[in-house]
Amino acid sequence: FDAEFFGLSPREVIQMDPQQRLLLEMSWDAIEHAGIAPSALRGSDCGVFMGIASTDYGYRLADDLCSVDSTSATGTAPSIASNRISYLFDLHGPSISMDTACSSSMVAFHQACRSIISGEINQALTGAISLHLHPYGFLIFSKASMLSPSGRCRVFDESADGYVRSEGGGVFLLKEYNQALEDGDRILAVVEGTAINTDGSKSGLTVPNMNVQVSLIRKVYERAGILPEDIDYLEAHGTGTVIGDPIESQAIGNALGKFRKSPLPIGSVKSNLGHLETASGVAGMVKALLSIEHRSVPATIGIKRLNSRIRFDEWNIDVVRETRQLPLDKRIIIGINSFGFGGANAHVILSS
Repeated sequence: FDAEFFGLSPREVIQMDPQQRLLLEMSWDAIEHAGIAPSALRGSDCGVFMGIASTDYGYRLADDLCSVDSTSATGTAPSIASNRISYLFDLHGPSISMDTACSSSMVAFHQACRSIISGEINQALTGAISLHLHPYGFLIFSKASMLSPSGRCRVFDESADGYVRSEGGGVFLLKEYNQALEDGDRILAVVEGTAINTDGSKSGLTVPNMNVQVSLIRKVYERAGILPEDIDYLEAHGTGTVIGDPIESQAIGNALGKFRKSPLPIGSVKSNLGHLETASGVAGMVKALLSIEHRSVPATIGIKRLNSRIRFDEWNIDVVRETRQLPLDKRIIIGINSFGFGGANAHVILSS
């Protein structure tokens, strides 16, 4: 990490959660990738909405209390992950860190979009980060029987037995569409719609609520004026859990698949990368953006036998198991699903 580049002392950086360091780097990269000089954002109303949940680095410092110093508070507080970006880039819009578990990045994305739509701001940095820096997370999720003993996210497969923890993150620069056109910005995709809701009361705190998922998916497409037949691909949350995959698949089928002539193509990048937990939505978004750019959806891998608990024919859904080309002569529409294990749901629609 280039501390001097960001005006930080080596001493302070030692106390900084690496998640904060990576978010700084990725924010710079996002602005640079957009062709915007970071200095041009100084003093602007640009907002910062970041998903972050892990406090592993704080646990590491707590294991050796003699290592704690005056910068440990700002180095380990999740709120500072967003605030430090606003501070270093001199951004005056909302600066919020969000934790809705595995849907954090998509909820943050949604809130950034809502802030732009409301006129509060006209651009935002949004994304998430997830690093595993202490044994605690592995222990608690293992005790909860959430992790795969076989070491694979076997999404949509008969042998699905849990998920694999993986690490990563990403940051996106969002801007009001007409303003982006006026400024001549490079536009990777258009956000057609976003929505969030929560499961409420159900059979168990971590058991997904299929009917609430259906309601969310239907609502976001109806608001966007997009018909089920118009959707080219849907990136599922798809973690490879025994309960989660069948419930989500049925929700997608009941909300969209059954209203199409042809099966709705679905898949999950977690089969390729594992589950980034807090930042899992980032991986799905990047896959969607690349699919739009290349007009091609990469395969969901590792499926040997389709999960018998998922009624693919009845729900009119189809897993993309080989690279699939998308039409070259039409607007491409891709949906991305995301769920938190406490019931916080999110959905985003992107178009070319």
